[in-house]
Amino acid sequence: MSVLKDVYEPSDDTWLASKLLDYYRGSSLFKKLDVCVDMGSGTGFLGLYSLVKGICGRVIFIDINEKALANTSLNLALNNLVGRGLVLDSSTGLRDSIAGLVVANPPYLPGNPLDDLDKAFYTGPEGYEVVVEFIHEACRLLRVGGFLVLTYSSLSNTRVIEEEIAKCFKINRVESKRFFFEELRGLLLEKTGVHV
Repeated sequence: MSVLKDVYEPSDDTWLASKLLDYYRGSSLFKKLDVCVDMGSGTGFLGLYSLVKGICGRVIFIDINEKALANTSLNLALNNLVGRGLVLDSSTGLRDSIAGLVVANPPYLPGNPLDDLDKAFYTGPEGYEVVVEFIHEACRLLRVGGFLVLTYSSLSNTRVIEEEIAKCFKINRVESKRFFFEELRGLLLEKTGVHV
């Protein structure tokens, strides 16, 4: 796995999301999915993990950062998975209900980004802006019964995030990791048929 300059390096939140992917793969919920989306792909680690673990047949990788898109393309090539991945700028519109799984490790720290790398960390001044955008987009992209793996921090506005989650998803699994100043949360969510 290669990590280019100014691209978010996989970290504790990434490992938390991969743990949820492992849980999904070993659970009674599991079925191999044709199309998955790695939203905010960065290096492409989570989408690649989904391919290598046999969770997804194909993955659409989306990011706002051109360097991240180049990094994802490089890692697809390094892992001989180019034919199973499609790398797209986040401005590219995808049709509704295209995916069975969305993995999303969005920026979740309160604050305003100053450059491309900051956009991988800071969600906005209120501490939930980009996370909520990712939840809404995942709801649109997923078929009913599809799954969202989402990570966020206790430093975010968790009340707002959890209210938005409840509008489209039910929780199947929660994983967390505590640090002295925050708790990282990872959720395996299932899209319901009712949306508020």
